[in-house]
Amino acid sequence: LIQAWGIETFGVWILLTAIPTYLSFSDFGFTFVAKNDMSMRVAGGDRVGALETFQSIFVLLLLVATVLIVVLGGAVLLVPWDEIFNLGTQTSDTARDVLLLQIVSALFYQFMLLLSAGVRCEGRAALETSFAASARLLDAGAILATALLGGGLVDVAIAALVMRLFSLSVLGIWLHVSTPWLVLGISRASITRIKEKMLPSLTYMMVPISNALLIQAPVIILGGVASPTVVALYAITRTVSRLGMSVANMVNYSFVPEYSFAQGRGDFPGFRSLLRLHLILTGVGAITYMIVAPFVVPYGVALLSKGLVVPNFYLGLILVAAVSLEMIWSGLFSPTSALNAHRPVAVAFLVVSCGAIGLGSLMPTLYILAGSIGVAHGLVLIVSLITVIQLYKGLRGAHLSARENGETAYARCS
Repeated sequence: LIQAWGIETFGVWILLTAIPTYLSFSDFGFTFVAKNDMSMRVAGGDRVGALETFQSIFVLLLLVATVLIVVLGGAVLLVPWDEIFNLGTQTSDTARDVLLLQIVSALFYQFMLLLSAGVRCEGRAALETSFAASARLLDAGAILATALLGGGLVDVAIAALVMRLFSLSVLGIWLHVSTPWLVLGISRASITRIKEKMLPSLTYMMVPISNALLIQAPVIILGGVASPTVVALYAITRTVSRLGMSVANMVNYSFVPEYSFAQGRGDFPGFRSLLRLHLILTGVGAITYMIVAPFVVPYGVALLSKGLVVPNFYLGLILVAAVSLEMIWSGLFSPTSALNAHRPVAVAFLVVSCGAIGLGSLMPTLYILAGSIGVAHGLVLIVSLITVIQLYKGLRGAHLSARENGETAYARCS
């Protein structure tokens, strides 16, 4: 994109798409809770309950999407973006168009995540991951191809939305053919189920919100006080330094459905084995990353920017430390989130994220913004450790009691 547009326009694109882009690849909470609940129910033989959850979350998404498009759309149209941010040669109308398109794309992605729940609950977690990765690759390909062919910011945003709709359609058709019992509709939706899943969904929503704050808010803050070149420096360094988190996420995502399946079957020994292996992989990965990444990130920044951005070693070092802490706590968070027992960590994450960004906005320098992010991840790590220990003890106790009474662990814990 830098090659196609130049560093200034690229910086504006990063600024305008900061929050919408992250939300496009995130989960509002509703679909994540649905995936876990449906996986546990289908593993326990309860397809009727899984269908009820599926349609209930669909209704909830429709309501939330309607509210968000009205509220966010109105805000985008009313805000004078060229007075708030340094848009370079881009106009306020361009900023509005890009933001509106990105918001619509993010909302459509939530329905794609709900359809993915149907893939996962049947035990096809690997296929679910393949669908998601392919969709992201198509999105990135559409963006890059449009830019290289001479398209501007609005053209690229339109291309991304079209590709998002294509991926959603393909997944919907595949699910209809392969899993006919999982009908997308409202006939089996339940007010009781919606209320039951509302609190876990709302608390999990704090996770993508907090991530968006820590990942994208510094870009927005810098956009208000610095040049597009500085914004690009931070954004590219952040992107390269988060490669370790990308690997950690792949590992975490592969374990989450297995935790849900094990819990649904009442298989505590299997759950325990998964947790042990997961923690070993997380620890080894984080240590390796902390040793290697500080020396690799500067080269990655230079390579990604085609030499147009001069790497800042100390900025990269601080961001690597922050990502290392995030890798560890996200590994601890996975088993709790897989069982929809994530509330303590999610709440703590939002609180410390707001505090970190608040501190950074008071002294908006590269180092302070990056350092505040590291402090936030360190505090969340402590809460995650306490939460997973409590979860493990609770599951172990439920397993022992269930074995005595001839019940499944899921029946006692759900």
